[in-house]
Amino acid sequence: MSRTKHCPKCHADISDTYEPDDWSVGINAGWFCDACDLGVADDDQGIADDDEPMEDDVPIMTAKEFRGDQPLGTPISGLSGQPGEPRNPDDPRHAGYERFKRIAKSWGYD
Repeated sequence: MSRTKHCPKCHADISDTYEPDDWSVGINAGWFCDACDLGVADDDQGIADDDEPMEDDVPIMTAKEFRGDQPLGTPISGLSGQPGEPRNPDDPRHAGYERFKRIAKSWGYD
């Protein structure tokens, strides 16, 4: 006997998306609605709908929501492996070299 389950958000039939517990990757049993990108817990596993979200849950954001229209990362054209001309402080390679050093330091290089 198959169990019928509908998405609580869009009410689509998600009965065929059931996945059992897989603790090796941290997944609880439940269904998934592709249209809403929403996981629905298996109520028989002791997880009630009113348990989520928890008070101390951290919202998950996409990079676009977090950074807005700012680009993610530093384009390679914005980096320089050599400092700019010392006699010309307006040389754009100065800023690129400083970004290069900052990124290298974050990876453990001096």
